Amino acid sequence: MIYKIIQPSPHLQSFIKDYLLLHFTFDPNIPVPVKAFPANTLQCLVFYVKGFVTAYDPNSGISKIFPPIAINGSITTRLDFRVSHDYLLLSVGFHPGALSKFLRLPLTEFVDERVDAEAILNPEIHHVQERMSNATSYGNIVQIAEQYLWKHIQNLKADLHPIDIVARVISESSNSISIEKMASNACLSISQFERRFIQLTGITPKLFTRITRFYNAYQLKDQNPNMDWLRVAVEAGYYDYQHLVKDFKQFANVTPHSLLVAQAKSPERILGIA
Repeated sequence: MIYKIIQPSPHLQSFIKDYLLLHFTFDPNIPVPVKAFPANTLQCLVFYVKGFVTAYDPNSGISKIFPPIAINGSITTRLDFRVSHDYLLLSVGFHPGALSKFLRLPLTEFVDERVDAEAILNPEIHHVQERMSNATSYGNIVQIAEQYLWKHIQNLKADLHPIDIVARVISESSNSISIEKMASNACLSISQFERRFIQLTGITPKLFTRITRFYNAYQLKDQNPNMDWLRVAVEAGYYDYQHLVKDFKQFANVTPHSLLVAQAKSPERILGIA
């Protein structure tokens, strides 16, 4: 079993942020624990090499089974994942805006969706997954993915435009930046910046910033369990703790403490591989 974040090869780093390789098996006679998955701005291409995912939306009460190869846009609400007993995935995480360039499509139709990659990309993507299913090692799975990615990325322009840099800064920073400052840094008017940003990420700069700040706060507390919530709120860029609680209720559907309790019961935590 494995839960590992892997850095891409240097020639792919202008597009690819990282890979998540996850594999676990549970006793088929025991239900697999549910994983709470809060809102986030991660944009990914996910290969479900073994098993499948059923996502339950607590707000709508609707469940969906993800396609075997999924294109993931930004998620603005919490989902609860129920996965199969033998579960292996490789998630290719793109830098903000890079997935739009890879697909040559705006990401507006991918928000809160797991879109079937075989319907968007050429049929070759199905054969890539088949090769992964027959791979002899975890490393071989990553190699197969990188061969496919490089074949398509090498023909794309890797130039970083100012708006690409702004999107990456927002995704990596806890500092609050005004829309006026973002647009100025991107060398665009406010209306041009908002329109281009929505095409690249699927959501508005304001919503992207809020979800990023929320997710950074969640990860900060998750990685530093002894840090009190007020300090988490301040370091993540919130005005106060109540401001943080408001975002947790919107983007995770629960209080901050309840989300951490739910995450502690996720499959990879139960197995001790995260």
